[in-house]
Amino acid sequence: MKKILHLSTLIILFCLHGGAQVLNQPANWPNSEWTLTGDYNANYLIGDPRSSSSSSFSFDDNLAGGISINNVAAESPVINLNAANNANESIIKVTFPYVLNIWQTESLRLQYWNADASEWINWGPALEDNSALSTDFCSGTPNNYISEDLDISSFSSVQLSNFKYRILYNDNYSYGWGFCVTSPSISSSIPPACASVTSISVSNINSHSASVNWIAEGTETAWEVALLLATEDAPSSGETTSTNTYSLSDLTPNTNYKVYVRAICPTEGFSNWKSQNFTTGEDTSGYPVTFTTNPINTTGNYDIALVDLNGDFLDDVVSVSANNLNIHYQLASGGFNMVNVPTPQATYSPNWSLAAGDFDRNGYNDLLYGGQGGVTFMKANDTGTGYTEISGSEYVFSQRSHFIDINNDGHLDAFVCHDVEANVYYINDGSGNLQFYQGPSEGVLPNGIGTVPGGGNYGTTWVDYDNDRDMDLFIAKCRGGSTTISTNELWRNDGNGVFVNVADSNNWYSNNYPEAGHDNSSNLGDNVQTWSSAWADFDNDGYMDVFVGASSTANGYSKLMRNNGDGTFTDVTAGSGVLNANLGVENAPADFDNDGYVDILSNGNILFNNGDFTFTTYNDYMPQSGAIGDTNNDGFLDVFRNGKIYLNNANSNNWIKINTIGTLSNINGIGARVEIQTPSGIQIRDVRSGEGFEFMSSLTTHFGIGTNESVESITIYWPSGTVDHITNPAINTTHNIEEGTALSIIDETLVDVTIYPNPVEKELNISTSADIVNKVATVFDVNGKRVMSKKLDSKIIDVANLNSGIYFLRIESEGKSIKRKFIKK
Repeated sequence: MKKILHLSTLIILFCLHGGAQVLNQPANWPNSEWTLTGDYNANYLIGDPRSSSSSSFSFDDNLAGGISINNVAAESPVINLNAANNANESIIKVTFPYVLNIWQTESLRLQYWNADASEWINWGPALEDNSALSTDFCSGTPNNYISEDLDISSFSSVQLSNFKYRILYNDNYSYGWGFCVTSPSISSSIPPACASVTSISVSNINSHSASVNWIAEGTETAWEVALLLATEDAPSSGETTSTNTYSLSDLTPNTNYKVYVRAICPTEGFSNWKSQNFTTGEDTSGYPVTFTTNPINTTGNYDIALVDLNGDFLDDVVSVSANNLNIHYQLASGGFNMVNVPTPQATYSPNWSLAAGDFDRNGYNDLLYGGQGGVTFMKANDTGTGYTEISGSEYVFSQRSHFIDINNDGHLDAFVCHDVEANVYYINDGSGNLQFYQGPSEGVLPNGIGTVPGGGNYGTTWVDYDNDRDMDLFIAKCRGGSTTISTNELWRNDGNGVFVNVADSNNWYSNNYPEAGHDNSSNLGDNVQTWSSAWADFDNDGYMDVFVGASSTANGYSKLMRNNGDGTFTDVTAGSGVLNANLGVENAPADFDNDGYVDILSNGNILFNNGDFTFTTYNDYMPQSGAIGDTNNDGFLDVFRNGKIYLNNANSNNWIKINTIGTLSNINGIGARVEIQTPSGIQIRDVRSGEGFEFMSSLTTHFGIGTNESVESITIYWPSGTVDHITNPAINTTHNIEEGTALSIIDETLVDVTIYPNPVEKELNISTSADIVNKVATVFDVNGKRVMSKKLDSKIIDVANLNSGIYFLRIESEGKSIKRKFIKK
């Protein structure tokens, strides 16, 4: 359920009489001659400029479970501009106070009517977000928007006689938190003989420098540029330049500036000054890494994927529309090749989440769209150049979605969180066909994994938290206040596709589903209102820890939990620094500075891991939360969101990347545990399709290794049970590892292992002089399929549930193993 932020009407007084608006005076809202147009839910119109009770145009688009399309415009009456044009007052501009909160892709902009073409024209760029995401973001002092100058001297008489303008809000299928606009004014002026510059932009801003660009509106070839503090009055003169690009240097960190530009005309003198505000950042010399924002021209409604789509193991930039994929294919030589790939019309768009994985094993990743009303799969053809649309009729209020081999048969299944009902999953029949299931289904694995009828399921993570070589599931809940649908859940996979909830600290499950069992010592089954969690081995001890990020403090705070290695967790939040992170919906793990410790990307800041279970939060020069991957193949992780690549500026640390290619396991190796050993110790990753809440990040496994100049070994524990062990791999490069090509080596400490009785009926005993507690025992059938796996807590294995036949027992740890054959009666 989305958190609804209540809008407070801006307290700005205007005249309250109606009448058509004319030049050089305000619109005088409320004004009955204004109109509202568009497709919107009137229940969420907070301020109506036509209503006698309101002097604002304001809207709350944050609808929980409501319609996802809200486009609304406040349209002025016709304004006759002939008199102004005849008086040579041909420059028109509009001003108004506003506050805007952008959550995803919403836009608020000014437009004017072109009566000749019968169309609305954008009057300058979209307005910028100027809200701090507070619960009363519309009650403070607003920004005063001043439009670009509009020159009407070339307008036809029809355009002049029928001129009008509007303020348009478009949520672009996302769920924004609203805006407030108060009564606008429209004015005219005589243009200077020397035309002013337009579209001033300031880019490449850092702590000490910036670049200024502008567009010349006339034939001038020289300009003056002046830099002042934002609080100073306009300048009388500036530095002369002959290019429309100017570098600003020797700036002071954390300072608000205003840069002014005016044209120098050969005979007419100077134009008016045009200005642009900007703020320098912090001195970043001590930052672990910083990021540079690079716009990229995407055309989709959903810029939420950074994943390989053409099978070359390079991360591509993916922008999704209902009937098109706008893909920037990463080139091995650098840069991108942008291609639009038409798709059949998607019944459901990915307005909540997107996942990728090759569920039909043809070498090209397919896509899963998690929509508000259901689920759509886009299945790639055998060349990756086209897609087939697959949608079911089932209602699914989708939240986080994943591809994962739930029943471990070597074929990718799909899993989707359900907001208001029990979770759903799609089991692959081995031929690329997906069968829908919801909640507990008799005779169908899995059993469990989110069976609460009321839903509340938001951000799931598939993770092997107990190191028994199968994927468990954590479900972050968002429905604050109700114990039945608010309790976070940790489902342990018993190795056979049956899941047991072990995170119920409130005993709700033990009372309502007694067969599920519970373990209060894990302390993860609480009511923190969260949308997502970040699972990673934050202290490099070989066990996955978790940061549970609160989306608000209504039902608790974020928490950091250390995995004790015995199935329990310890709360280490106090003193860790994680409470300095921004609250919000997105939390995802990645080693951004390549120091060998996993960081957390959390809602527009990065919690950099100090290596001692403490984190330092950096806000400036950090990316927005988004899809994580390597967009230039330099070994440092970047972020993509909303038409922007946040490019990692890198440092001198080393790295290694691994692509997992399954043979017995699913072809992506999703669900595999990848482990590296360096001179500094061990690091682990799980291959996942879907991190955080919404985005699809790279399927390439990435490790930073700091100043280490070597990696001693890579070990991959595949979902099938296969273990590959590679020694002394090269660093600062990518390894494509196919399952079964580098098998594990014999564990010399287990050469004396014997098993009895053999044949066995119920309990298989292991005899050895070595300590095997916490080693992983895996049983395979005669065809090599894994049928059982568990961490040993004794030298006895219960095999009573196995069918009669020949089996192989493997005992392994740290990439080394021993295998023995036995017969089950």
